[in-house]
Amino acid sequence: MGAKINASIVVIAIYSLYCGYISTARWSAIKRRSLRAKCAKESGDLETLQNSSPEDQFAVLVVGGRFANPFPEYRAQGILEFIVWKIFEVIRWNPRAGVPRDRVLLSELLPLFRPDFEVLFDTGNVVVAGDSDVKTESNPDLSPSGNASPIGLTSSVTSAVYYSSDTGSSTNIQLDSSTMADSWTPISQRYVASARIPTGSQDAHSLSDTSSNTTSSGLHSPITDEPARTIVTSTGLPPRDERLTITWIGQSCIFIQCHGINFLTDPLFCARIINSYIGPKRLRPSPCQLEHLPRIDFVLVSHDHPDHLEEDAVRKIGNSATWIVPLGLRRYLARKGIYRVAELKWWDKIPLPGKERDGWEIACTPSMHWSGRHLFDTNKTLWCSFLILHNSRPVIFHAGDTGYSSELFQGISQVYGTGCEVALVPCGAYSPRWHLQPQHVEPAESVQIMVDLGAKRLIGVHWATFILSDEHYLEPKQKLEQEAVAAGLQDAVWAADFGRTVVVPYRSSDEVGSGSDDDAVFRLPDATVSGVGRLRALEGRHTLIW
Repeated sequence: MGAKINASIVVIAIYSLYCGYISTARWSAIKRRSLRAKCAKESGDLETLQNSSPEDQFAVLVVGGRFANPFPEYRAQGILEFIVWKIFEVIRWNPRAGVPRDRVLLSELLPLFRPDFEVLFDTGNVVVAGDSDVKTESNPDLSPSGNASPIGLTSSVTSAVYYSSDTGSSTNIQLDSSTMADSWTPISQRYVASARIPTGSQDAHSLSDTSSNTTSSGLHSPITDEPARTIVTSTGLPPRDERLTITWIGQSCIFIQCHGINFLTDPLFCARIINSYIGPKRLRPSPCQLEHLPRIDFVLVSHDHPDHLEEDAVRKIGNSATWIVPLGLRRYLARKGIYRVAELKWWDKIPLPGKERDGWEIACTPSMHWSGRHLFDTNKTLWCSFLILHNSRPVIFHAGDTGYSSELFQGISQVYGTGCEVALVPCGAYSPRWHLQPQHVEPAESVQIMVDLGAKRLIGVHWATFILSDEHYLEPKQKLEQEAVAAGLQDAVWAADFGRTVVVPYRSSDEVGSGSDDDAVFRLPDATVSGVGRLRALEGRHTLIW
């Protein structure tokens, strides 16, 4: 017994010395960088200022062979603090964060929305050919996500599983407005009629029976390759090349479309975080599965935590998309047989390949967090946020997971500029603050990040997907709205709904600012949604335009 006690003391002593070394080395690096930045500002020398920019002050920091946070606000948390927090979780009075056991009540308080697949697959475009017929033009990029054999569909598949926002139950429904559950927004059969795999694909997998060429609205819509002369949008939305679409799947998993380029962030569709049997369970089912989405072009992974990188999604996507990841994650993906990987460090920037993506870039930006998928790989890989840029202007910011550092986010806007169209920022999983403040922002800090970035809009994500912290499961949304009102930003801040598609008009022209009052052609009748005045609902649909 005495030998075991002595061994335990030795292990604790060695671990304490290691933690002390890491903390001392980290603070030493932070002070050197801060001093260099201060001296540069005082000197006023242009060359010195350039060499002490945010890119220098917040460059990747490695201590003891592991990545470390170069931010003074960060506090390293050892395994002992983690154990204490877990014990506290077990014995606390309210382990479910106020989540009702009544599933019907939960579905009312935390509704699911069906993503607007007509918009996502871009099948609402009609071609006016100068005669009496109106024909559809299929999206040439239309193919399901996943590996080359698209999602295991056969040509006879005409249905998919969706979840009712009224009952919370799953239903196998036909992709036809006549059989939609009442809780779903009807979508035009143009989505069904014009859905097809691009010419040259091995299998012409159909998403529905296309024997009928008449839409629910009475318009004829045969599949055709006839060249378009005039394109209008029957959905009332800007055309694909003049809009951004954002659909929140849950946690930090978001399907983003920029001018027809499809991004998926931090892929996560599973019911439980760790595997099918253990780990925290979703409060509500995923609003869709990976297989239901359009083809993914790029996957942006902010870090390797299981709630931001699902193994099953990794397997399904495989090499059908290009993965853009922080340092260290290439090795993990290589073990899964994935080689289409761009591995970046903070402040790296890469152009997206292809003539149709000319001017589009991805910047890997810092965040204040940590990494690790199990006990012994903590901080072996880097963590990050991302900026999607167009013609060197920030368009979408994906924060991933982060704590708050004013110098960090002001530094990002200093390097890449202000005017970001949409900032996707976490707003949940922040309590207790004594433990989670260094790694997760609270709603007030989420709004401040928007201000620091100079972003036009903020969408709050990473809330109410799982119970991973102590705050009431609805508190992040409520507090985010309150903080937005207090800052006078109630028209520019919104906590995302599961599955609801949001459309943001965006024109690349420098003459017209997207979402500005100059975009009168895209104005819709005012309809206040969740207290966000400028977020407008399309008539007869769940889809929002901002």
